[in-house]
Amino acid sequence: MGKNKISDFDAFLICKDLPINELLDHLLNSSKVLRYEAAKRLQFFQYKEIKNIVQNILLKSRYARHREIAAFILGQIQEKLDKDLLEEVIYTLINMVLNDKSINVKSAAISSLGHIFQYYSLGERKFSSIEDSLVELWDLNRYSIVISLTFSSAFFPTRDYIKKYLINNLYNNHPQIISWTLYSLKRKQYQSKLIEDILVTRLNDLPENSYIYSEVVAFLISINSQRVIPYLTNILRKNKIDDEIYTELKANSSKIFKNLKDIMLEKFN
Repeated sequence: MGKNKISDFDAFLICKDLPINELLDHLLNSSKVLRYEAAKRLQFFQYKEIKNIVQNILLKSRYARHREIAAFILGQIQEKLDKDLLEEVIYTLINMVLNDKSINVKSAAISSLGHIFQYYSLGERKFSSIEDSLVELWDLNRYSIVISLTFSSAFFPTRDYIKKYLINNLYNNHPQIISWTLYSLKRKQYQSKLIEDILVTRLNDLPENSYIYSEVVAFLISINSQRVIPYLTNILRKNKIDDEIYTELKANSSKIFKNLKDIMLEKFN
């Protein structure tokens, strides 16, 4: 099997019992699938055991792919870090955001900051201390940056400019950007009539059989938008229903969806 054709599961089997030095070899020399599987395995070691690899080998590499994988590792270390080590990791990631020339490395560092804010439930005080370091990124129209900021926005504290950023993302034509935007809007409970207006308009442009169409419908159900009812009615005439729409409508207790919910449960249960 060629190294570029290895499956995620095969990569898992290869890496699951390897010692640190052999995982490092995969980080430096293997295909992307194996690199990331090796990185996931390293995240289960104590930080002091892998710190030298991250700080002195990967981060000092001239190859962006090595620095990118370092950022990935730092964002999801499974050991609960003490205050000093956590500060060190955050400082390292911010330094990558500010100073690394690679967009992919910056993006990985932003995503890792999002993971850290989620895992450690960091709030206003910590975000305020790093907020200025991110200020120029919100205007960068680079796909990986947009995806990373949109994901991390779900875990950063509430900000009007972040809400505006997410709303503007709803005009984007890339499904993944719309998908992560809906995720962050829902998680942060950002709401406005403009969000509803944009999404209802988008439903007229999106293919009905696309996953993003279903995600938009599910989101509109979650905010109790009556304007989604015609689209939902049409969906219920078909012989199958997307799991996300089914789950969202089943959990919804609003009276405006009661009849449609009953129809769905009778037809698809």
